[in-house]
Amino acid sequence: MLVLAILRGGQRPLLRSQQQQSLRLFRLVAPCQRSFPKTLHNALSNLSATRAASTTTKRRERLAYPESLVIYHAGTGRSTFLACLKLTTLFVFAFFGLVVTPAYLTADEPLWKAAGVATCGIVPLAFVAYTTSPFVAWIHLRLPPHARLSRDALAAFLRSPPPATRLDVTTMNIIGKPRRSQMTLADLRPARRRLGMVNYVRDTGAEDASRPWYMFRAVGNFKIEPVAGGERNNAWVWREVAAAIARRNAASSK
Repeated sequence: MLVLAILRGGQRPLLRSQQQQSLRLFRLVAPCQRSFPKTLHNALSNLSATRAASTTTKRRERLAYPESLVIYHAGTGRSTFLACLKLTTLFVFAFFGLVVTPAYLTADEPLWKAAGVATCGIVPLAFVAYTTSPFVAWIHLRLPPHARLSRDALAAFLRSPPPATRLDVTTMNIIGKPRRSQMTLADLRPARRRLGMVNYVRDTGAEDASRPWYMFRAVGNFKIEPVAGGERNNAWVWREVAAAIARRNAASSK
């Protein structure tokens, strides 16, 4: 009996230490078991997002052209020169109209002198605004997805572009700020106006009717210069578009 009591007394501390170790192990493992489903869900979500992003990137890499393709650019030098010319004539107008003309009026000079000085500021501004307003700086062509795949796909699309193909034609306002006009391919037609300063026109009656009275009227006259170049600046695309516009205009005039 004494031996059994001694054995039982020695087993109790051992059992207690084993129970304590099991409890400690459970406390360490339980948080991991609770957070494992959440961690697994996050890992699967990140994997799906990575695969979707890589698929989107591959699709973008397969497209040879952007959705809005620059098909005409008049040149940085020419656009900068005209913008500076517009600003210069505006400053000249402000100088003669706000400084010189009031000085003539307050000096009791004849009115014809004051009118002549005012004309010196008005005429350059009006002339530059009239002659440079049709100037086109950029033309963007909106491409459908199938026409963006390759050059051959784009050339096939340009052989017979739909009349509803969108064009964004950018001109400059009186202070040299870009002004974008949105239209369809069917809206634009070749014409000769302002002694050759305009070679493309469109009807802006409906657009002007929908604009408030205090806004500028829509641009209806454009001057698009012939450009040289090929693949590098997409000039060939504009030549195809211009040929399609000419064919449509010739067919409608018959």
